[in-house]
Amino acid sequence: MKIVRWAAALPAALVALAFLQPAAHAESAKPPKVRTVVSLTFDDGDVTHPATARMLQKRGVRGTFYINTDTVGRDAKLTRAQLAAIAKGGHEIGGHTLTHVRLTELTRSEQREQICDDRRTLVAWGYRPTTLAYPFGSVDADAEAVARQCGYDAARGVGGLKEWGCPSCPAAEKSRPADRYDIRTPGSVREDTLLRQLRQQVLNAEKSGGLVTLVFHRVCDDCGVYSVSPRTLDDFLGWLVSRKAHGTVVKTLQDAIGARYRPVPGE
Repeated sequence: MKIVRWAAALPAALVALAFLQPAAHAESAKPPKVRTVVSLTFDDGDVTHPATARMLQKRGVRGTFYINTDTVGRDAKLTRAQLAAIAKGGHEIGGHTLTHVRLTELTRSEQREQICDDRRTLVAWGYRPTTLAYPFGSVDADAEAVARQCGYDAARGVGGLKEWGCPSCPAAEKSRPADRYDIRTPGSVREDTLLRQLRQQVLNAEKSGGLVTLVFHRVCDDCGVYSVSPRTLDDFLGWLVSRKAHGTVVKTLQDAIGARYRPVPGE
């Protein structure tokens, strides 16, 4: 009874504030708004990629795997069954030309064969590729036009974002890239790329927000210039998923930019 009389004696504003406090606490418990998206892309359909895909899945994230269809089933490359397993794990499958050529050294007709026929093959295998990665990051106006004509909704280059080799470059793409057919990235991850450098690329992007797409190739120890050790990648993934508390999430490139499937010309 004394408590009731005490509450009744309080000013109405204070009573209202007391009831609002739990709601305010609940509001502060909401996850932070997404400001930065990281896309993890893996080029060339390498035989190390099935284990890589499983590593990502254990961390609760998905990547984008770019395939040269004419090399599938060859030595040190994915088999059809391995590619299917990666796709079944929820990863994006994208095009990377038939044979991994420098598109800028080809005629427009040759570019069309490399890009369109590669995409037709992926579609025939049951995939719905929406994004393309230019081999070597080699792209010109003709290649961009052909990528569009072949039905891709977006394409990824290599380079143009901030890294140790380009400190003055922007740290991230906007969520809607200015050039949808040449999405910028830091340079390819190499065998001498340090874990702290991978982290720094994400931290740089977090300052402005936006999209940062990372380019990986082989995932193995001592296996070439364009490689990363499984331990370095896994340590990076463990750190990366913790950045969700800072508004940073991992998405496939298709999901990051909202790429839509369009039929291959002639379908």
